[in-house]
Amino acid sequence: MLEFGLLGPLVAYSHSGPLTLGPPKRRALLIRLLLERGRAVPLGTLREDLWPDSPSSSSVSSVQAHISRLRDVLEPGRTRRGGTSVLVREPMGYALRVPFEAQDICHFERMLKDARRLLRLDRVKEADQEVTAALALWRGAPLAEATDYLFASREITRLEEAHMLAQELRVSILITEGNLEAALLAAEELTARTPLREVAWEMLVSTLYRSGRPAEALHRYARLRELLMDELGIAPGPRLQWLQGKILRQEELPHDHAYSFSSSA
Repeated sequence: MLEFGLLGPLVAYSHSGPLTLGPPKRRALLIRLLLERGRAVPLGTLREDLWPDSPSSSSVSSVQAHISRLRDVLEPGRTRRGGTSVLVREPMGYALRVPFEAQDICHFERMLKDARRLLRLDRVKEADQEVTAALALWRGAPLAEATDYLFASREITRLEEAHMLAQELRVSILITEGNLEAALLAAEELTARTPLREVAWEMLVSTLYRSGRPAEALHRYARLRELLMDELGIAPGPRLQWLQGKILRQEELPHDHAYSFSSSA
């Protein structure tokens, strides 16, 4: 059974342990095939995606050479007569026949989905365990060896957004549990990394208010308003305006407000 980690530098494992995947271009080729989830990729597409500036004849030979080396790594026990069953040549091109479940991306997405479902069912502790395990799968930037390739840009953006949603869900769970100190630290970190993301600021302002620090909460709201006006020419959205009104009137926040942070996750 092969397993692949893409939430950070590319890693691969067989039943015998970690696999040596070779030089950067070969690793990028493996990522390209993994992203197709079993679909075949034409030889010409692989060449254009990985060697866009090289002459056609030399880059085709490079693709085929790297394919051969990857087969040796992924199926070391195969024989020439027996052929290959993992990295195969099909009429449409080359395909990597491994299930999506062999990727850490699959496990991350499943655990994030389960965490949201458990939180909606008010099974907060279990939701916390799921989202914590999901975040633990991340070892660095997703598809780290493919950041300079156009073929990976959309998936990198999608994964980075999913990672942010998981972190926001984690803060939402901390607030729901009443662990305001940890929630405050996590929300501070999110606003520092994504200063124009309103949900992170809503979490920060809400947590400050729940912690008995209304003046500081209003100060952070004013800081966000200034930032949004300077950078985007807009005011905070309706959710933050509603929250500001609650704080100004010194009204208690509803219990389900913490749950609503994860509604877009």
